[in-house]
Amino acid sequence: MARYRAEIDSPREIRDVFEYLSDFANTAEWDPGVVEAERVGAAAPGVGAEVRLVASFLGRRTALTYRTVEYDPPHAVAFRGESSTVVSNDRISFEPAGAGTHVTYEAELALKGPLGIADPLLGLAFDRVGDRALAGLERSLGSARSDRLPTLSGRSLEGRDLVLPRDLPKPHNLLVAAFHREQQSLVDSWLPWLTELERDRGDVAVFELPIISARYGPVRAFIDGGMTRAIPDPSARARTITVYTDVDRAVRGLGLSGTDTIAVLAVAPGGRILARELGGFDGSKAERLATVLATAASEPAAKSTTSAGEVRA
Repeated sequence: MARYRAEIDSPREIRDVFEYLSDFANTAEWDPGVVEAERVGAAAPGVGAEVRLVASFLGRRTALTYRTVEYDPPHAVAFRGESSTVVSNDRISFEPAGAGTHVTYEAELALKGPLGIADPLLGLAFDRVGDRALAGLERSLGSARSDRLPTLSGRSLEGRDLVLPRDLPKPHNLLVAAFHREQQSLVDSWLPWLTELERDRGDVAVFELPIISARYGPVRAFIDGGMTRAIPDPSARARTITVYTDVDRAVRGLGLSGTDTIAVLAVAPGGRILARELGGFDGSKAERLATVLATAASEPAAKSTTSAGEVRA
């Protein structure tokens, strides 16, 4: 079974967003993988309503009939889609976010019968399809830059699968995101300060996030293996989480303008981005991060604060 989970923020009011997404016939407007979408019968959106979709996946067109199986306005809606070869379960939940809406989209896809043996191959393809759909949904909902970490699925060099922000372990997590091999020296410039902070404070965890294009997913074992051999320290391998994804979407989700330098992000367990610093280490950047962490520790209910000092190296 392949799974996909993503979160986005829209400036639109929650009931408006729920009304739009609970009508699954609208998927053709925002999901480039949906070729056709039409309601079956005259039933209004609600439990039992059906929509017939024709989706393009793995080079083939597949017709699925989706039935609404949960309808709880404006909090959640869920759909089950089925054809002769696949079963898809999609659930969308909605939460107020200021004057706008925070949307969480979760999907599962499984192959039926003898085709089920190919399930392990679905993950990468499903991630790509989901990322394209998410980009379309962001455009449709008018999403602006979010101060919430996007969903990032990765694997540590010790072999542990993680989904961020879900698996962030500490009240304060410092993520060093890098996009190119030559940026390792910038990452290394931060590590003495970051690891000392982690040792001195029990509420801080440090992670390195090499963010790599999903097109390299088929050779992940080779790339990750090379990194593992180059890092003899087990603790360094454990904190290095490789993320194979749509890099452009990840950059947008992290609130960055590009991949030309690294970013150090302070993130709360729920995914709230407390601060960003760009480029290599210097004392002023470290001081700003330390101030944000101290403020967050003393005022846990405070709203998210983005560092004013997005300074490039």
